[in-house]
Amino acid sequence: MSGGLFTRAVARELGRKISHAKPAPDLFLNCQQRLGVPVDDCYVVGDAVWDLLAARRARMLSIGLLSGGYGEDELTRAGAFRVYRDPIELYASLDELGVMV
Repeated sequence: MSGGLFTRAVARELGRKISHAKPAPDLFLNCQQRLGVPVDDCYVVGDAVWDLLAARRARMLSIGLLSGGYGEDELTRAGAFRVYRDPIELYASLDELGVMV
């Protein structure tokens, strides 16, 4: 999984060039192509229904965080594979997602 500041920087850069906003998958697919990784290796962490809908449309694994005002049930219905309270809980659970740290 590519991540951290580099991925956020790519997303910000591409966000300026994307013609369709979320829930269209354009942003995530453009990031995936720019990073040069297969879609199957991409994870989207989002705190809004729109993030998770876009991830599902891009065929990427989506993980929900309860930091954006949406409830666990809403994020799950939008396609979240798992929902975590905060980034600390997500980090402690990376093995559930098949991520080795």
